[in-house]
Amino acid sequence: MVMKIYNTLNLKNEHLNGVIAIGNFDGLHLGHQKVINEARLKAKKYKLPLGVMTFEPVPVMYFSKKSKDHRINSLQQKKLQLEKLKLDFLIIIKFDKIFSSLTAEQFIEKIIYKKTKCKYLYVSKNFKFGFKRRGNIHTLKKFEKEFNYKNIITKPLKKNKKIISSTFIRNKIRAGKIVLINKLLNRNWCIEGKVIKGKKRGRKLGFPTCNMS
Repeated sequence: MVMKIYNTLNLKNEHLNGVIAIGNFDGLHLGHQKVINEARLKAKKYKLPLGVMTFEPVPVMYFSKKSKDHRINSLQQKKLQLEKLKLDFLIIIKFDKIFSSLTAEQFIEKIIYKKTKCKYLYVSKNFKFGFKRRGNIHTLKKFEKEFNYKNIITKPLKKNKKIISSTFIRNKIRAGKIVLINKLLNRNWCIEGKVIKGKKRGRKLGFPTCNMS
């Protein structure tokens, strides 16, 4: 099965009325994988298409141009990692001025309801969305019946009483805890590096670099 990638919200009929997990999924760590795996079980139970909706650039990087080292993985890496999770489709929403101006209610009505028509919506407990991040899991719950979807919040995954999050992993990357990072990602972490005089920038900085060929 080949994962269909959408850079617009014009979904094919076969991908409407499905199960969608929404989030930045930066790093696609074990916590993210838990959200998607739970969504997969629901899709399998009701024989519905399974998809992920994510944003590009990562919203923090859109609002702060100085946050160049914010993300754990590149968009290309994210696509490859999501493909391995055997999704039916991936929606990449361009995070720009127009999209960021949508209120939480507009996001639910115009995108979730009118564009995806999804039946089950999976998000993490700390999911925020809409203009000035005013929407949250309570907002999603409030509009369930009106827009014909069921919102499911997955419990955070913990390791040694610490919640596994992208922020937590970024801090470990800065601290150079590569072995721990690999465990939290369930794969070997690496960065895409530019070649400088025969050497990759990432290796020069002491981080493992990816072979994307």
